[in-house]
Amino acid sequence: MDGRTARAARNRQAVLEAVLALTEEGNLQPTARAVAERAGVATRSVFHHFTDLESLYVDAAQTQMERHWLPLLRPVTGDPGHRIETLVELRAELYERISGTRRAAVLREHESVFLAERLHESRAALRAHLRANLPELERLDHSAREAAYAAASWETWDILRRHQGLSAETARGAVGATLTALLAPAPTTTGETPK
Repeated sequence: MDGRTARAARNRQAVLEAVLALTEEGNLQPTARAVAERAGVATRSVFHHFTDLESLYVDAAQTQMERHWLPLLRPVTGDPGHRIETLVELRAELYERISGTRRAAVLREHESVFLAERLHESRAALRAHLRANLPELERLDHSAREAAYAAASWETWDILRRHQGLSAETARGAVGATLTALLAPAPTTTGETPK
């Protein structure tokens, strides 16, 4: 790789890192100028590497997925209680890392086909991961199973952390308690009539 190509690759990566940093800090719609300033490049350099801001956001979402989703959405083992605890811990770590970028993507979801597709895919991946690691979900009725998917979703995590102001530890406890309650065996009846 010659010097010019290496510099272009560094600048492109700097732009990606800048948009990720800005969204994580709460700037959910950073301008090209803000991204360029954070990256230490000229504004025109942003559009040299990316066709438009949407393509930049799509690449940023892909970077987040490669960095955080793949390592954290791994299989878990053990009894149901241990699996629930581990799944909630893994999701909490993932959600804490991606929340800024995720909020930015959700904000643009209605106007971007690409972001809408990415969010749809990520929601489906989260559901599939939960289903694969908690096969007990299959014995639940449809409503209870959907409640479990919702409880373990990023959207619920965002409500608990941002809207309800819970600490990450308390939010983990809330999600874990919900999944545990949903998967608890139904009480058995003895057939005795109450006196």
